[in-house]
Amino acid sequence: MRTNGASSKRWRKKGHSSSKKLPFQCNINLSHNEDKHVTYNSDRMGGASSTSLFCNNEESFSKKKDTCQIVSSNGSRTRKGQTVVLVDEDETQLAETIESENKLAECMKDATIYYPSRDDPESVEICYSDINCLAPEGFLTSPIMNFYIRYLRLQISPSNKATCDYHFFNTFFYKKLKQAVSYKGSDKESFFLKFRRWWKGVNIFQKAYVFIPIHEDLHWSLVIICVPDKADELGPIILHLDSLGLHSSKSVFGDIRSYLREEWSYMNQEVAPADLPIADKIWKHLPRRIDEKKIEVPQQKNEYDCGLFVLFFMERFIEEAPARLKKKDLAMFGKRWFRPEQASGLRAKIQKLLSNEFHKANEDRQCLEFSPSLPGDASS
Repeated sequence: MRTNGASSKRWRKKGHSSSKKLPFQCNINLSHNEDKHVTYNSDRMGGASSTSLFCNNEESFSKKKDTCQIVSSNGSRTRKGQTVVLVDEDETQLAETIESENKLAECMKDATIYYPSRDDPESVEICYSDINCLAPEGFLTSPIMNFYIRYLRLQISPSNKATCDYHFFNTFFYKKLKQAVSYKGSDKESFFLKFRRWWKGVNIFQKAYVFIPIHEDLHWSLVIICVPDKADELGPIILHLDSLGLHSSKSVFGDIRSYLREEWSYMNQEVAPADLPIADKIWKHLPRRIDEKKIEVPQQKNEYDCGLFVLFFMERFIEEAPARLKKKDLAMFGKRWFRPEQASGLRAKIQKLLSNEFHKANEDRQCLEFSPSLPGDASS
């Protein structure tokens, strides 16, 4: 959408926002046409036409082939009426790729995988149809967001102590946080204790950085809670990063501040200040020492890439942030922190990662189905 030829920071009308069509679950169905192409039903996208799952298709392939100039192996043109068979390796590979992906879509259309594995207690469940929201101009949904957040966590080297001081909440956490801090019942303390199961065994105040993705008003933004080094004698710093400026930073800061106060009230009875990377005098008055910063970041150029920007905020921050944030490090941000196209480019990367995961799952399934029985397996 454009306003007088230029993008506007607050052009989105009420009821029309980045995730309205697909707030948390991708309901676009996979179907097959007569040519066995995998297509998207685009009714949820506001159009009646279908878009191919992959950019190239047989129609474009055949058109390209028809326009090829027929030249013999010695460089001379062929005679009229002479039959020549052309073999283009790139086009052959393209056709094979399309055929492979179509076969995968047929085999896996009802499949579900668990990333990184079913045995992982924090695995992310992904249906093959969830990939649909990675189509051009698609709105990222929670399964895809949580998949890439989990992927980022796995990329952090366990041998690097500094990068182990990260904690990632999934996309459902913020909604629960709001319920917990706004709860008015007489049993609020016990209600918050139940809420603490979300980070069981983790001391939030010992972490250098805590990532909280936010999905509200059909839009994604990101909160990063930073706990500075003890020597800096600073309290936690709450950063809010929004690629469209649609979320109220004041409201977000109020929720996160209330959360940190409740957690401090609980932890103050459980841990000694010496066990925390926070100066004693800061810890003693921590509820009054929480700082807030609305961060200026590159802005998306469309209405559907907010989820990609949140994921890229995380990725870029992990690459560049110091072991513990200092106030001077806030200079790393700004509208020139990265090019918007870099964040938008995550769409193709995530699609490729997921395609590889489903290919691997399909191969594993085939191995199980066709592996010969071991001696003694068959009943006598």
